[in-house]
Amino acid sequence: MTGTLDFYPALRLQRLGSVAVVQPVWESGEPLPALTVDLETGSLAASEHPHVTSDFVPCFGVLGMLRLEGGPALVVITGVSAAGIVREHLVLKVTSTKVLYDTSHKWSKSDKKLLKLLAAGVDPKQYGGSLYFSHAGDITLTAQRAERVAADPQTAAARAWQRADLDVTWNAALARPLLDAGLDAYVPPVFMGFVEQLNGLDFLGGGRQVSLGVTLIARRSRHRPGTRQWRRGADQQSHVANYVETEQIVSDGEGALLSSFVQARGSLPLLWSQTPCLKYKIPLRLAPPSASAPVFAGHADRMVEVHGAVTAINLANQGGREGVLSAAYVAAADAYAASRSGFRLVPFDFHAMCGATNYARLSVLWDELAPDFERYGAFTRDGASGAVAGRQRGVFRTNCVDTLDRTNVVQGLLGRKALEATLRALGVLAPGAALAAAYPEAERRFRVAWADHGDEVSRQYAGTGAMKSAFTRTGKRDVWGLLDDGAKSLTRYYLNNFQDGAKQDAIDLVTGAFVVKTGREVQFRSQPSPALPLLAVLVAIVVAFQNAGRILAGQDQASSGALALLGAFVQRVVLLLILALGVVIFLFKNGRRFVDQPQLRKDAARPWGSDSS
Repeated sequence: MTGTLDFYPALRLQRLGSVAVVQPVWESGEPLPALTVDLETGSLAASEHPHVTSDFVPCFGVLGMLRLEGGPALVVITGVSAAGIVREHLVLKVTSTKVLYDTSHKWSKSDKKLLKLLAAGVDPKQYGGSLYFSHAGDITLTAQRAERVAADPQTAAARAWQRADLDVTWNAALARPLLDAGLDAYVPPVFMGFVEQLNGLDFLGGGRQVSLGVTLIARRSRHRPGTRQWRRGADQQSHVANYVETEQIVSDGEGALLSSFVQARGSLPLLWSQTPCLKYKIPLRLAPPSASAPVFAGHADRMVEVHGAVTAINLANQGGREGVLSAAYVAAADAYAASRSGFRLVPFDFHAMCGATNYARLSVLWDELAPDFERYGAFTRDGASGAVAGRQRGVFRTNCVDTLDRTNVVQGLLGRKALEATLRALGVLAPGAALAAAYPEAERRFRVAWADHGDEVSRQYAGTGAMKSAFTRTGKRDVWGLLDDGAKSLTRYYLNNFQDGAKQDAIDLVTGAFVVKTGREVQFRSQPSPALPLLAVLVAIVVAFQNAGRILAGQDQASSGALALLGAFVQRVVLLLILALGVVIFLFKNGRRFVDQPQLRKDAARPWGSDSS
């Protein structure tokens, strides 16, 4: 390698029978060692190899390798696009991947299924989401953590994988065989999330024009990963579903960092579940407080240790079904506060306070959060010297029930407040002035970036963009936004019930939540589909209405006379509708049997006990 690169930036992939060769591209000097992978035995080596000049596929890194019963599968990155420059390092987004395995081998039915799940799990067009990496720099780390690592002589001298934040490194499990073999130069740490960069935001201050950039980076935790309904709440290790840290970086016109503000989102840190069963409003299951207490404490302890202090914002309803969760959250937080400090819970019933359109009431929440916001601050550097000027001393942790839609509205609010604080410190925004009034174009672009962020985080977890994103994007809540939310809600219902089981399996396989064990074949069972019963219901309804139309129009000669008319109506209409209703009732009473269930980690949906009830 040359320069400050930690990983080979350009590679050529060549297939030679059952051997895959991944060779770095070099311009001059000594040839670089090529990675060779025997796809029959799984043996790995870095050695000299004849220069690959033809019959190759360009690639940009290796995601890792999965060892199956029938042999290994190698995953490589074959397409990337530039996402931005973070702390002077180019960030790349994965646009395509390739899974290589021994095609001459007769794979078992189970291994074929696992290979299919692996391919889908790393494919950005399927379940691979948005994957990002850099050939240089520690972009899995926030700016403040990266500065601490660089300041410590021991960690500063460590190799890239030893510095990386493994909690957000999506390919940590896949990379392990190559890391154990000392082949880390081929395998960059990859995170799932979001990166968007706004450049050329112009501001005025002190009679001069200042050009700034804003970058949003979301990093999704690889712990308790998965889909909206199959992964809720916490697990026994105190990891929560849908945990994402979002960093907002403000940089100068040259790209030098001026400020970094980090906030987090994550499912309510209790043991609870809400698994699909065909019902639109899914029953909620909550573990006893005695079971949730140590899990909550572990999660709070970890956050306080990492961030210094935590203000947890619960946007779920305080009454109804959500109110049961909210009350349990308050009880757990109060019990924690009785013996420990650093974790403060702020309940805010978003729906009760803001309704469908009155988002101006968010000012009530801001008044409650403002003192903590001032106390926590942000990580900042002096614009002239580059020296550290301030550190962030706490974090806001936001959730609703899905931790998507209401959450993104409030995170966008906090992001705007952080940007305004940076602009005031730079002297380009007057005290008390708002970004929207002073710089409407910057406000517009900022809103769009936060809406894009919310949509992508939502797609990874729920399969659709975020609801309420129209408000985040435009600052207005109108009927079109309500209609958009309705369409997304129906789409989520379909995905959660009929597609997310396979997606959950793919994610569990890629992240290592499920570990393939040698000598133990994975058993996949066929799952009944509601397609045929629902088709029968549809046919029965259509035929019933056609019969009713003919009878009422007098087209059916056999229905002449009042009694005959009534009898025909009962036989040809009512009985068909009763049959259709009976099938629907049967489906919903046995809904858990007909949804697309994950099969690799059946225990993880309800980690404190069986979810068969």
